[in-house]
Amino acid sequence: MKIKNNTVDIIAFSSSLICAVHCATIPLILSFSSLGSLHFLGNPIIEWTFIAFGIVFVLVSLWPSYKKTHFKLKPLLYALLGFSFILLGRLDLNEFWEVSNTVAGASLVSLAHYFNWKLLQTKENHKH
Repeated sequence: MKIKNNTVDIIAFSSSLICAVHCATIPLILSFSSLGSLHFLGNPIIEWTFIAFGIVFVLVSLWPSYKKTHFKLKPLLYALLGFSFILLGRLDLNEFWEVSNTVAGASLVSLAHYFNWKLLQTKENHKH
């Protein structure tokens, strides 16, 4: 069963936004003592899982769309820049560094999928 790239982009866009919200809010949530038992949400395994899914979505959606449909590098460049920020955040210099870079990176990856989705929509609308 083949999934359309539009569906994959919507899922990827949503998961990237969820990642950005996760990374921005978890430090705040964990700082409240009554919610300290939610420390599992800051687990590196969860974070690396989001990163792995993000890479899979790029390989399943952005790359084939570029190669077969719209031939525009913009989504791929935004995804590359986004993952660069995410990896910079993994350097763990301090919490602000990690959160700001990861949120910026996840937002850029989300934008990459949005741009890809728009390019695919434009391409579909111009088919004759």
